[in-house]
Amino acid sequence: MAGVIMAYGVVLAALGLAVGSVAPELATITSITGIAGGGSCVLWGLVALAGHKRRVWTILTLIAVFFVVLSQTIQAWMALGDNSGTYAGPLLLTLMLLTTVGMLMYVLHGERPPEFYQTGTTRRDNPASSRDEPQSRDERFHR
Repeated sequence: MAGVIMAYGVVLAALGLAVGSVAPELATITSITGIAGGGSCVLWGLVALAGHKRRVWTILTLIAVFFVVLSQTIQAWMALGDNSGTYAGPLLLTLMLLTTVGMLMYVLHGERPPEFYQTGTTRRDNPASSRDEPQSRDERFHR
């Protein structure tokens, strides 16, 4: 997961700089968001690589980036409706927004151990559960 978080940070920073070069009117907030959010994600990826298992700061960073990029994307598409400008800036912002949503979904739901999805007393770490019980749902079907 750490590598994916760091790769997202690099992509976010690159997209922020690309939006700044393609559409200078969108450059200020988008470039700052791309560089700061991307740098933070690289930092959280390094922290995860060092063995820290919590994802709270990564999730909070992604939520903040999401709201900033969402507001910039809406403003860019609304301004495009008034005059026939280029679509490159709003499309890059939409790509930033979609990658942020995808990354947020991945961090919230990705790479969980099979025991995470077992409910109640069927978890292996519960002393009340039987020891001959399979470790994951997949093993139940392979017996």
